[in-house]
Amino acid sequence: MNNRGKLVFLMAFFFILPGCYGIETNTQSSDQEDNPYPTSPPIPEYLNLVADTAERDIDRGSSFNILEDADGANTMILWVSTGCSGCHDWTEMIVGEMDSGNISSDIRIISVHRYPSFETKQEVIDVYASENSSTNSPWPVLIPYDGQPAIDVEKNNDTEYDYSEAFENPATPSFTILDGDGKTIWKNRTYWANQTVLDEALEYLE
Repeated sequence: MNNRGKLVFLMAFFFILPGCYGIETNTQSSDQEDNPYPTSPPIPEYLNLVADTAERDIDRGSSFNILEDADGANTMILWVSTGCSGCHDWTEMIVGEMDSGNISSDIRIISVHRYPSFETKQEVIDVYASENSSTNSPWPVLIPYDGQPAIDVEKNNDTEYDYSEAFENPATPSFTILDGDGKTIWKNRTYWANQTVLDEALEYLE
């Protein structure tokens, strides 16, 4: 069979094959390139966190459930890390306001450690939960473990996100105010302590 005959034979062979195998394969490949990973579920609107504490009396136990402890009230989270000068500044300012009687000691404030992957629990305690520290916090200090998931309040189970991702990777320092149902109603990431920002936050806590 000469070359012309071979070409005619091959063309006839492909025309009688059922379906469009080549087109289907290309389409699948294109879809995989456009979306190589499964779609992640949305972050729930209502979140909670249950984490270990510094285990002082003010921490109200070795584990702290934010919404259970809040009992329907709003809670302000101060996100902290040990070497964060702004975190120290905010902590000292709020403590000073409490000592002066400008903020009630009953106000709902908690500190949550942001970076457990490279700061130890003891380091957090030494900075934020030690009487020998100028940044000793007279409110609960939560120290989650690395990768600890946030809780989806509506489904009452863990989310697929660790707590920092679920709360949109807050900077340190920054604030998140949760209402009694776990919905974020106010956020701020002002680095240095600021009276105007604090006054605005307190409006959500009174």
